[in-house]
Amino acid sequence: MQTAGGQWPEDWRARMDPASPLDAFVSAHARALGRSALRILDVGAGPLTCLGYALPGLTLEIVPTDPLAALYAGLFRRHGITPPLETRFAVVEDLALFLPEGGFDLVHCRNALDHSFDPLRGIEQMLAMARVGGRVLLRHFANEAAREAYTGFHQYNFAVRDGRFVVWNREGETDVAAGLATPARLTVQGTDWVEVVIEKTGEPPAPPPGQARERMAAYLAAFVAVLGEATLPKAAPAGH
Repeated sequence: MQTAGGQWPEDWRARMDPASPLDAFVSAHARALGRSALRILDVGAGPLTCLGYALPGLTLEIVPTDPLAALYAGLFRRHGITPPLETRFAVVEDLALFLPEGGFDLVHCRNALDHSFDPLRGIEQMLAMARVGGRVLLRHFANEAAREAYTGFHQYNFAVRDGRFVVWNREGETDVAAGLATPARLTVQGTDWVEVVIEKTGEPPAPPPGQARERMAAYLAAFVAVLGEATLPKAAPAGH
C-alpha cells in the first residue's frame, strides 16, 4: 500500500481501478450463465479482489471476503486509501454464518482455499452460497503444501489425478467429487495450475439441528483460548 504495489505496480493499478475488466476465466462463465445481472462472491480475496469489476453488457455485484478483512481495512485507513470494494469478513468453512445461502451466481476462490482448515467443508460452503445452476470456480497451484514442506498456511495439496480433483496431504487423500454432499457436476483440468469448475445441480441434505450453534460455540471457545494464551505473562525461567 505504501509503495502502490511494490514490485507489482500493474497489478496494484488494475485492482484499484473500478473500470478494470472482469477476469477472462470468470467472464467466460459469467456469460455462459446467460443472465443480464450477476452476483459474484470472491472468497479469500485479500485486501483487493483480483477479479476486476466490469463486463460489458452485464451488471455485476462483486462481494470480496477474507478472514483478515479487519486487518486490511485498518491498513487502508492508515495509508489513507479507499479501495474500489471493501473486503468483508467471512471464513470459508462457515460462509453461511455471514452471507445468504443461494445468493450468488458465481463463487470464486484463487490460491486461498489451500490455506483453510478444512478445504472440503470450504467447498461445501461455497456451493451453499451458489444458487442451483450457479458455479464455484477454483484456481490454485498444484501440490503447494508439499512444495512448501507443509510450512505456514500450506497444509493441503490440490491435484488432478486420473481426471479427478483430489485434495491430499500427509494424513490422507479425498476425491472431492465423491466427498461432496451437495449435488454438483465437477470438471477439472491442469497440472501445475489446477482449475476446477463445480456446477451446483441441487440442494444438499439439511444439516443436523443446532450444527451452526455448535460451530459458533467452538469458534468462540477457540478465540478465548488463543486470546488468553496471547495475554498471559511469560513463565519465569527455571529456578526463579
